[in-house]
Amino acid sequence: MNKFVLIGGGALLLAAGGVAAWMLLSAPEPEPVHLDPYDYSQAESWDVKPAEQPPAVWETGWAIDVIQLTTHTRRAPEDIAEALDIIGPVYAPKLRGPNFAEDAAAALQEYLEINNNGRAFVIASNQPLPASTVPVINADPMVRARFGGVLLLDGQETAFAPGVNPASVCSDRFGAGEVCAAPVEIKRTDGEWAVAGEGPIGGPVIDGFADWLDGSAPKLAEPLGDLEEVEIIDIRRPGQTD
Repeated sequence: MNKFVLIGGGALLLAAGGVAAWMLLSAPEPEPVHLDPYDYSQAESWDVKPAEQPPAVWETGWAIDVIQLTTHTRRAPEDIAEALDIIGPVYAPKLRGPNFAEDAAAALQEYLEINNNGRAFVIASNQPLPASTVPVINADPMVRARFGGVLLLDGQETAFAPGVNPASVCSDRFGAGEVCAAPVEIKRTDGEWAVAGEGPIGGPVIDGFADWLDGSAPKLAEPLGDLEEVEIIDIRRPGQTD
């Protein structure tokens, strides 16, 4: 008798499990939540930005900024920026995961137009650099010359998205077949976030970059500012008429 009870109970459990599995498989996937694009001209669209505008290249010479393009990290953007600040001032825009390519290009464009002031810069990301950012960097040869490369975070191994030729965006500092990228490991040490590992921070992307810029890249000149409007008046000789 007990044998039949056990068999019957097992059959009921199997049936219940099958029904539950069918319900899970047949349930429609929830639609993704739509988020409006960020306006990167607004301070609230950035997780991290320098408190004060860093000096322009014509004021203090070459220096390196870090553009932090990260999504879905196990650390807060501010923690990553704390570690990367040893390289230079960090700019970390808010990014929508499903729209990473669109937002990365828009944030980079805003940085170059408003905050760059001729400074060198590198990009730190836990995602392959999307093709959308390549035209932004290549729009100006001087911008491409002072783009150092990509710092790979969170074990990311691929520097560029499929279809992007590294030679089309890496500066002349890198030879044929070289990729302007290097891994960077970030750890919490003594209560602070810092770049871990031996050797130069940022490897070949950062090491020697400023020296190369000094000898190879033209510096952006200081803007002249708004010129006063000059009124042009026709000069006529005595007795001259139209």
